[in-house]
Amino acid sequence: MFDKLKTFLRSKTDSSVRNGGDGDGVHVTLPELLAQKRFVPLLSFDKTGFSKAEGLGVHRSPFRGRGMEFDEVRAYHQGDDIRLIDWRVTARTGKAHTKLYREERDRPVLFLGDFRAGMRFGTKKAFKSVVAARVLAALAWASREHGDKIGAIVMSENHYFKIAPHRQMRRLMEVFNAVITAADDDGTAGGATLEDALAELRRVSKNGGRVYIVSDFYGFDDECKKHLTYIARQCDVVCVQVFDVLEETPPPPGTYRISDGKRSATIYTDDKKWREAYEKMFVEPRRDLESFCKSRHIVYIALRTDGDIVQTVRRGVLTAEEKR
Repeated sequence: MFDKLKTFLRSKTDSSVRNGGDGDGVHVTLPELLAQKRFVPLLSFDKTGFSKAEGLGVHRSPFRGRGMEFDEVRAYHQGDDIRLIDWRVTARTGKAHTKLYREERDRPVLFLGDFRAGMRFGTKKAFKSVVAARVLAALAWASREHGDKIGAIVMSENHYFKIAPHRQMRRLMEVFNAVITAADDDGTAGGATLEDALAELRRVSKNGGRVYIVSDFYGFDDECKKHLTYIARQCDVVCVQVFDVLEETPPPPGTYRISDGKRSATIYTDDKKWREAYEKMFVEPRRDLESFCKSRHIVYIALRTDGDIVQTVRRGVLTAEEKR
């Protein structure tokens, strides 16, 4: 019965689902994904590892050692490696000076975009699938503008795309085309699971990388937790959970006729047991996910379909950093 709530669109869907936002709120288009580039300035997270330097495609982590990229010379501090003393500057100034180096390294960014059947639902502003596509595109643009290698796993009921990380523009277009295809998939449940995608993400993620998971996280079970725990040990992970207002709060008490396009049923939302079951179905899993992420130092962002996508993501990442 609860699955049929996801078709509660005909009687309750806000008209803004079809008329508002970047597109029609139902379908994902390439112009819409390209337009998300305008949000890049708002998604430059200095404190979270993004570099502000324009045109630089590397992330720099402080690292002292030989054979690395030279950074600067400063006065010798007790405990510095004596092998790194700059004897020329020391002789000229009469005071010991040390060479500092920084390790220059790529930070591959991987996206997991979930566009399974449950994502094609929404009662306010846009479907979850459309919101997920927009936020994934905005973050992908921000990553590319900083020179990161971008890769993705994009899944739906009938499609499963694996795109290896690369810095070329055509790779970003591959990701966008995969998102468009997956988001438009009208298949029913039965394709790849979230556990399948996380297992693959675990296999391809690299130490020191960044991972964005954009999903409603339905089906997030113990096996999923095992994979995500492993990934979080070696990567910075951001989980963006997309949900509809109807999945946050049950509809007002009353009688509702719902349909999945083939079958129909009547639900009575004034029933106490029904409302308790509703909360267990939607609210408790979200609390569990948030608690899990917090325990694994994973950034968790709750994104409602009628919310401000970019500001919610930005605020979520920066708030998480301040708490660390």
